[in-house]
Amino acid sequence: RSNAGSVLSDTIAMRVSSSKRPQRRAASALPIIFVTLLALNFVIFVVNVWVFLPKPADKSISVPIRQKKPHQPDPSAQKKPHQPDPSAQKKLHRPDPSAAALREAIYNTRDKVIPYDVVPKILHQSDSFHGVVPHLPSIPARRRMIPNTTPQNGDPYVPLDAVNNLDYFLGSREKEIEEHQPLYLYNPMLVPLDDQVLSSTILDGLSIDQNLAAYIGVYRVSNFANCHGPGLGVPKTYSNFLGLALLDQELNVVKDPVSGQYLDAVIDINRHLWEARWTPTRRHKMHIRPKQFMQDCQIIPARSGEREKSTQLVLICNEYGTPIQLKLSSSTSSTPDENEDNFISFTNMYGNGLQLIAEQQPNMILYAGKNLHYFSNNNQSFLEIWPGGPHEVAVIDFTKYPYVDREGMTGFEQIEQIKALKTEPNATFITKTDVKLYKNRTMLIDRDSGSTCCVKIKWKAHDSDKERELLLGFSHRKTRPTPKRFTYSYVSRVYAFEPNAPFDIVARSGFFCLGFATDNEKNMSQNEQVRGAADKHKLKLWKQVFVVCPRIHFVTGITEKYGDEETVIISYGVNDCYPRMIEVSKEFLVSLLKPL
Repeated sequence: RSNAGSVLSDTIAMRVSSSKRPQRRAASALPIIFVTLLALNFVIFVVNVWVFLPKPADKSISVPIRQKKPHQPDPSAQKKPHQPDPSAQKKLHRPDPSAAALREAIYNTRDKVIPYDVVPKILHQSDSFHGVVPHLPSIPARRRMIPNTTPQNGDPYVPLDAVNNLDYFLGSREKEIEEHQPLYLYNPMLVPLDDQVLSSTILDGLSIDQNLAAYIGVYRVSNFANCHGPGLGVPKTYSNFLGLALLDQELNVVKDPVSGQYLDAVIDINRHLWEARWTPTRRHKMHIRPKQFMQDCQIIPARSGEREKSTQLVLICNEYGTPIQLKLSSSTSSTPDENEDNFISFTNMYGNGLQLIAEQQPNMILYAGKNLHYFSNNNQSFLEIWPGGPHEVAVIDFTKYPYVDREGMTGFEQIEQIKALKTEPNATFITKTDVKLYKNRTMLIDRDSGSTCCVKIKWKAHDSDKERELLLGFSHRKTRPTPKRFTYSYVSRVYAFEPNAPFDIVARSGFFCLGFATDNEKNMSQNEQVRGAADKHKLKLWKQVFVVCPRIHFVTGITEKYGDEETVIISYGVNDCYPRMIEVSKEFLVSLLKPL
């Protein structure tokens, strides 16, 4: 212990003495350190040069220089609109934030009852959807509600508040001069002009310079509307017309690049058929004036047999179907046919750009039928009769006329019908009318009616890793006749079913609404009705008002967006007053059918 103490004492003494040394000794050591570090860096540099640079004798190695490639046009950009690039379709698909928000609102909530307005509320808060309110430029101003307080040349007086004025609304549709009665546009649908689906026999008659057209637009045009709510009767001269247009990819009516005229038309199809002495059955007597047999119309590309593409367009209005040709009025294309004597060439009431020709008189498909929708699978065509309760489908070849031999028949006796076998699954969520009862009855009618069908979706069941393809459509229900204050209120649902017989339903959503036009859509649209009274009539059930839901929304079309197979365009009418088309992802719609 004494030796350790002496060593400790010596150490302390040395530290004390060293702390008292002059500071200049430390300063004199700095140049030596600097020189040492400089020499060490030089050695490291020499080693790197020797190891990493190429030897002078090795001429095969050169420093790569990135050269700018010459400009090469994007092949997908050069494709015609009728030739969507499949690779581009895959690139467009990204997870949809609105779909995630929808799943959160439906499946991750403490609320057991989901409100009807869940869909429009989420869509209107999202930037992932696009909506438009169409109009037809060919409809003249005298048949619209564009204010005209100093009319000239016999045009009607139209007040400044026409679209909100109930008295004017009721009086204008009873004007003695029918040309002064306003026309309303609603219940639209689209047919994509896709050369992967349609044959050249259809497309050639609709081709214009620069291939501007992407869709055929089909509309109901009428002097009847429910802009001020249902229950106000119909005009004495109640009339329905067929509206047609060629639309670009942004859903705007296309102009002929040569003449500058819009490529749309309004056709008085019921009057033309009346003048052609057509009646639904041979036993029908001719009426004094045209009956409104053809109302809500759709155009389908018929396909059957081993043909890869559709070669025939068919016009279906209510329960009637007829093969048609639709082409530009300036088109020189023609399809010789041995039955041309039966052709009915329709004269346009308004618009000169399009020509509609019926190749046969309309054929009644189903007596008193309505809301019938076409789909095809495995080169066979079908007509959906009922979307549920149970799912019912008829097998019909729309490339062969007549579609149904109705001689002495009133039903489906000669047509193969298929009914789903499996019990329909429960809805993925419940809504107010599922739990609230009125005199021990639900407020809605008991069976779904068809709205529109169908698009393909990818489906993976919760108990399987295998993905398969299903078909998705829209159906609707309306309220019962009593209590009257709730009548004519509509809600929708989506459903998915197997694409092969017996077409069993795989999933059904709960009920919901689709909303009014957004403020931006109102500002962009030239359809004056979108800024009128229609938006004041909202869905009201019991004591709750759903402010973003129209009292009547009626889905009439669904199709894949041009060039984007992961996005669909849903077309529908708002309060039987104006049309609306919205783009949403398939992921969003599938989210209504399952959590993930």
